[in-house]
Amino acid sequence: MAKITDIQVQKKNPERVSVFIDGEFAFGISQSLKYDKKLEIGKNLSENQIEELIEKDQVERLTEKALKFLSYRPRSEREVRDHLKRKVTNDKTQVTGDLERMQMEKSIDSVIIKLKEWDQINDSNFIKWWIEQRIKFRPMSLRSIKRELLLRGVNREIIDELIADGTTATYEDTDENTETTEEDLATRVAEKKLKNYKKLSYDETKIKLGQALARRGFDWSIIKNVVDKILKKE
Repeated sequence: MAKITDIQVQKKNPERVSVFIDGEFAFGISQSLKYDKKLEIGKNLSENQIEELIEKDQVERLTEKALKFLSYRPRSEREVRDHLKRKVTNDKTQVTGDLERMQMEKSIDSVIIKLKEWDQINDSNFIKWWIEQRIKFRPMSLRSIKRELLLRGVNREIIDELIADGTTATYEDTDENTETTEEDLATRVAEKKLKNYKKLSYDETKIKLGQALARRGFDWSIIKNVVDKILKKE
């Protein structure tokens, strides 16, 4: 058993305290956890109790950070996990002892489980949201959308289930749900880009449109059809 010899309010964060065991700093926890566990000078703690306190405190702090990260936009599970690891690595106040470092991976796992239970992390919903955002605000090919999702750590099989048969998704375009094909998306990109090429020749415009669509990952057959269709209108 280890005896608590001192408990000090942290200068930089009065909502937290530093706990000293046998005259040496052992770990930091929140004031609320201190009161909840009735910690006081002279109390004896087992090694398991100390580890439990550290993990509970870390889970509380990391949950707050994860929820703040999720408040800006939906995230994939890996995005949240990587964000928490970076926060811990970059912010030295988050890990103030060797024992806390040993607990960190376990704490992050606990946070992820909790957020999944709250439906704050759901990769299927994240994929749907990502596709809808791309359709509405930055149209691109299915291949490019899939690549972006893979970079965010989403499971390939889940992506393939939700992106099928050459269609991206159904989304709210006007008052009705509209099924959008890659050619529809490419057409939207081309129509928007065309406004910037008014002073160019026909051939220059054709090249520019093709390059713009290629950068968005569209196949050559789609690029050719869309560019020809757009330029015929001019």
